[in-house]
Amino acid sequence: MIPVLGEGVEIFEIHDFAMTYDGYTSNGDSVTGFHNCATLANLAAQKRLEHGLLRDALHDLRTCLLIGARRHRWDTLIAVDYEVALIRRIREISGGEVFIDPNSPSAIRRRRP
Repeated sequence: MIPVLGEGVEIFEIHDFAMTYDGYTSNGDSVTGFHNCATLANLAAQKRLEHGLLRDALHDLRTCLLIGARRHRWDTLIAVDYEVALIRRIREISGGEVFIDPNSPSAIRRRRP
């Protein structure tokens, strides 16, 4: 288990935290997983934009954060307020701690010598 980020974190910390979850295999396989993640994240972002609502499932929130981090990596002009809102909601739902997915990019980097 790792602690969920607190308030006032930098964008690189949000991205590192996002990489502790393997949303791709959690949402299909390595081929369909990205498409499924992106679809879920797009629908969730639209729901927040239109209604100000975030999802209630931890799995969905972490998937949205992963896709948000990937998007920000390619477009640095994207506002980070959505990612910060996702972190807050993840912290609220999880009680402040989450598992590091053993297949996540972060876990794989930690295992390398």
